[in-house]
Amino acid sequence: MPLAITPARAPIRPAPNAGPRPVIGADFVGTDGDVTSLSDVVKLALGLPWTKLASWSVAALAFYQLHDFFGIMMGTFIVSFIGNGFVNSAQDNPLLRRLSPATRRHMLVTAYFVAIASIFCLFGTLIIPDVVREGFDFVTRLQTENIWVVVLEKMRDGLGDGVMDAIERFLLIIASDDVTHAIDYKKLDAAIGRDRTQYLGIALQKLGVSLILSFMMVWDLPRIARGVSSLRTSRLAPIYNTVAPSLGVFGTLFGKALQCQAQIALANTALTALGMWALRIPGVGLLSMFVFFCGFIPIAGVVISTVPIAFVALTEYGFTKLGLVLLMVTGVHFVEAYGLNPAIYSAHLKLHPLMVLSVLVFAEHSLGVWGLLLAVPLTVFLLDYCIRYPACSVTDVAARELDRVTFDRAD
Repeated sequence: MPLAITPARAPIRPAPNAGPRPVIGADFVGTDGDVTSLSDVVKLALGLPWTKLASWSVAALAFYQLHDFFGIMMGTFIVSFIGNGFVNSAQDNPLLRRLSPATRRHMLVTAYFVAIASIFCLFGTLIIPDVVREGFDFVTRLQTENIWVVVLEKMRDGLGDGVMDAIERFLLIIASDDVTHAIDYKKLDAAIGRDRTQYLGIALQKLGVSLILSFMMVWDLPRIARGVSSLRTSRLAPIYNTVAPSLGVFGTLFGKALQCQAQIALANTALTALGMWALRIPGVGLLSMFVFFCGFIPIAGVVISTVPIAFVALTEYGFTKLGLVLLMVTGVHFVEAYGLNPAIYSAHLKLHPLMVLSVLVFAEHSLGVWGLLLAVPLTVFLLDYCIRYPACSVTDVAARELDRVTFDRAD
């Protein structure tokens, strides 16, 4: 029987335009044709720092739960940081070396908080009455006078009738006749007067709690530090070892930068008060206190503190005095920028003004007024750690930033 010879089958060839052969099973085909096995994906997932992510998530959740107490925490931190720096710098005084370390610390802490209480008493008896009187006079004037009419009259005196007629016609076109309509400041004061006492009471309560907590913390700080460091061997060790070093170095940076900024705010306030006194601007005490608090807000504080001074100068004297005030403020901030700012945490000057304003708006919305203090230092620290020095550890980044802080009283 003859054998049937079957013709050989031609090999199956893929179409010329066909893509890579699909891989079935535990393999995945990437967009570029590379084959990635499931084991590689598992290795990539296991390689992520899940412990750090979980630790920071727990810390973020804890901070969010405590956001209502953020003002108390910030006040406690600031008073404690300054007090601990004072105690550490004064402990080596030859007059105190005969005493035991604990006794020296307790004496210095007592002296520090007695000084704080004395400053508050002096401020409350000598400065607060003048500030309250100036503020009352300012509010009374707003209630009795149509402030927009005063402003328009001063502008007419400075710009002339022709220019002001054109401006008034333009304003009337876009806003009808409400431009010169007097604001009912009596109704406005009655609306906010009910809450004014409540807000003042809450502020004083938070201030008192912050002082008590900071006194207890500085008084027994070595023992508290030993208790906190014992968390290294507790069940919370993963969270502590991940979060504590970063918070510690950032707290040191923020505290020292805040000390520098406080010095510059004091110098700025003194120069501005001297300039207002020379120009005979009324309400120097109230305006100077406003300038001091705005001195802790980068960039935006300059504009915010200048507006009330310029407003008083315009309504009291006119455009000539307004121009002199603007020249005075420009000179003060020129001295601040080129004579005083080298003592600040210099990385602040590397931030673009747009970024500074953006983080200030976000921080104020998220954390309130205290966010204005934290925004720039925290942004600089994150930029250094994530972008400028990606290969450095948190400690190395902190060391680089501490080198830029020339004011080092705490050491």
